[in-house]
Amino acid sequence: MRVSRAGRFAVPSRGLKSRPPCSLPVARVLVGAGGWGYFSGGLAGYARAFDFAEVNATFYRRMSEATARRWRSTVPASFSFAVKAHRDTTHRSRLRPTPAARAAFAQTSRVARILRAPFLILETPASLPLGREEVDGLQEFAAIVPEGTRLGLEARAHAGRPLPRPLARAMEDLGVLDVVDLSLSVPRVPSDAVYTRVFGKGEFNAYQLDDAEMREIDRAGRDAATVAYAFHGVRMYQDAARFVTFRRTGVFPAATGSVGLDSLAEVLAPDARFPATREELVRDHGWKLVDVDASTRARAEAYLGRLPRGTYGTLDDVLTVLAPGPRH
Repeated sequence: MRVSRAGRFAVPSRGLKSRPPCSLPVARVLVGAGGWGYFSGGLAGYARAFDFAEVNATFYRRMSEATARRWRSTVPASFSFAVKAHRDTTHRSRLRPTPAARAAFAQTSRVARILRAPFLILETPASLPLGREEVDGLQEFAAIVPEGTRLGLEARAHAGRPLPRPLARAMEDLGVLDVVDLSLSVPRVPSDAVYTRVFGKGEFNAYQLDDAEMREIDRAGRDAATVAYAFHGVRMYQDAARFVTFRRTGVFPAATGSVGLDSLAEVLAPDARFPATREELVRDHGWKLVDVDASTRARAEAYLGRLPRGTYGTLDDVLTVLAPGPRH
């Protein structure tokens, strides 16, 4: 990954209003998930497990400043929030600086300031290629971002391929981060900071990153002075916790409380529905992590793919058919 000249954003010659990036702590790594709504113990409990959260609620509704103050007072001073801009800015106004978009972005920015959020994220829809008008809008919104907050852009219409050159130049000049999923790609705009929203390679966010993929996203962020990992899969809390443990110890914890077929049974039992065909089991549950042994993890499809074609009436039927194979 290329790293930009940290803090050296000269006045551009392309007519854009240059905005230097805010001062971010050196070599800081933030790890968390896309909210705490499903976390036992709410925000206070979440903050005991993680030091960072991406606030997605601000995308769907206008968050009151009183709520932001309550959130800020609930967590330690060292806890960091990232705020996602309201959809009036990105989806309804499609990144054009309409009065409604400006009002929505200004309100989100006030929430970011109260939360002392180091990041404010724009997510544009996959149906919106970013051309000249959108770049002009990005410039206007970048000028509103509060001091101490870095603007990031997830340009979904350009996911997995190069950004349009005018957009990439504007983002570099303005200090706007290229927000990508590090399990799929690396940022296309050089910067001293990295912000990643990690969904993984499954459909409908149904995916768990295995140990090798976790190592890859860790390596992809190593060159940045500041990197924020916001996990968003259906097992986002478990993924984030495993990544935190790896960052602290260099070793990945177990994904389940058992190994081998017992581990497979543990991940299937809560929500596997029977009768089910082999293809249905692989499709619906193959993405889950199981512990092959005390130090090795694999996806459930490594076991389920060994099933003969057919329909299985119960979980016990699945385990019985797999039992003659290698057990761990």
